[in-house]
Amino acid sequence: MTEIWQDQLSKLPVETVRECLLCPGVAGEQDVRWHGYLALGDPYAVLRCPRCGPRWLSPRPNAEGYRRLYSSAMYFGGEGASPADYGDEAKRRIDYWRAKIRRAVSRLGGDRTTVSFFDYGAATGEFVRVAREEGHACIGLELSADARAAAKTRNGVSLLSADQIEEVNVMRFDVIHMNHVLEHMPDPLVHLRWCADRLNPGGLLVLEVPQQFDNDLDRIRCWLHVGGKRPRFDAYSLHHTYFFNPRTMTELLRLAGFQLVRLATFNRNKTPLWPPELKNWFLRPFLGCADGLHRGGNIIEVYASRA
Repeated sequence: MTEIWQDQLSKLPVETVRECLLCPGVAGEQDVRWHGYLALGDPYAVLRCPRCGPRWLSPRPNAEGYRRLYSSAMYFGGEGASPADYGDEAKRRIDYWRAKIRRAVSRLGGDRTTVSFFDYGAATGEFVRVAREEGHACIGLELSADARAAAKTRNGVSLLSADQIEEVNVMRFDVIHMNHVLEHMPDPLVHLRWCADRLNPGGLLVLEVPQQFDNDLDRIRCWLHVGGKRPRFDAYSLHHTYFFNPRTMTELLRLAGFQLVRLATFNRNKTPLWPPELKNWFLRPFLGCADGLHRGGNIIEVYASRA
């Protein structure tokens, strides 16, 4: 069954992106090391810009390929999906969303009781649900039809589809939230510029992406050839189109018209202490120190305002 499922991944329709997002005209070079780290199968590869350093997936699934990838069978908890316990993971993030919503409201300043949120890439609707429970206006948009159905069933939340983007184009928000979404997008700069246009004056972009490959934990694993690799070629091998670090993220935000308010590569509320294993108790201080020393943590958490 696994072989049949992986064969489906190999046969997704693809596109090739040869040039760097930040250096137009500069062709990427293959990064064989991280190709193996993701357990990529044909025809996929990781490219790296020789001038400014960002990495991206190319060839990669095209729009239709990603539509198939973000299905229940491949991604949101069906047979062969990765992670298989997506629903349980989403439930564990409820308190995290609540804390993030309150921090965003606090950073907006003033004596606000109601804030308008837009959750861009809302997955199964947990953030939207919690924002509304906190008394705020919040709508969400999600590409995957399976995820939208799960949002309705699990959280009582109706999410907009990509076909309804024109409805959002006439709206303005105090906060746009993107959690582990930008790294899935085919052109992150275009989407960030769109976000800047959707924000009210003084509005805030709250963004989080993984710092994949460039965090200290991945570096150590790679040097020692121990752990960190995808155990198999699966949906998580393909779901990221771009791989960011603080330098490339800062430049991307500048080009999109944002002014950086805060950037960190560690959030102690997200770094797990479960299950209660030694490695998880080690992760928190290790990643916290990596962030403090040279922004070497495992995420990139951004608060940015319109420039």
